[in-house]
Amino acid sequence: MATKKQALRSSAQNANISSTKSPSKPVQSKILNLKDTMESEDEKESGVKEMFEVVMRKLSKLDDIDSRVKSMENDLKDMMSSLEFVHAEVKDLKEENEKRKAEGHKTDERLEKLEDLNTALKNRVIDLQARSMRDNLIFYNINEMKDENPTDIVHGILENQLGFENAKDTVKIDRAHRLGRPNPALFTTRPRAIVCKFNFFPDKERILANAKKLKGTRIAISEQFPEEIMQVRKRLYPVLKKARQEHKRVKMVRDKLYIEGQLYVESNTA
Repeated sequence: MATKKQALRSSAQNANISSTKSPSKPVQSKILNLKDTMESEDEKESGVKEMFEVVMRKLSKLDDIDSRVKSMENDLKDMMSSLEFVHAEVKDLKEENEKRKAEGHKTDERLEKLEDLNTALKNRVIDLQARSMRDNLIFYNINEMKDENPTDIVHGILENQLGFENAKDTVKIDRAHRLGRPNPALFTTRPRAIVCKFNFFPDKERILANAKKLKGTRIAISEQFPEEIMQVRKRLYPVLKKARQEHKRVKMVRDKLYIEGQLYVESNTA
């Protein structure tokens, strides 16, 4: 293309030289045609250059896009790797959680067994305590005196209030003592109760049967039970009292209440 343009220019120059020497209309026409041709070629060259520049810019953009795509692909690979790691962690956590659940279930079973065993042992201890108290009676509201003999006091009540003849010889007491620490200031207003262990169980039963003779006096008699049984008896006493008011046959044995021969079952509702 450059050679052709040079040739055109050379022809145009020669034509100009010739025209200066001997100008004529045909020559002028040729010169004008050459100029138009050269201008047209220049315009074509300029257009091609612009197209080339546009193509280069687009190629540059394509390179940039390709770089971005590669970067996104790398980021995606990193994300997939992280996701796989997270999935692996979640799987491990699930397995560990299931393992702990299984261990927790076993622990719960062991705790339940231990609680059952503890309850059984506790009930056994309460039963043994109750058996050791089987021959005991508690006497309430008997004035205290310094250097007193609780055994003599009980024998005196049996003879004087309950009508036992020669109680010192007929009713054997293994031991008798006051409950709690002494407080001389309360000897008459709040005397400590006397717990008495009888040697012969039927003697205890006879004394309980005659305890109604103490009605109208300050003195009261009751059986001795462990604290757990006493709490149950306290809850059952209002029921027993109401049943008696309704002229029903009632009987309380340790922590069991029988009304008309039927075992009374406490309600679980608070």
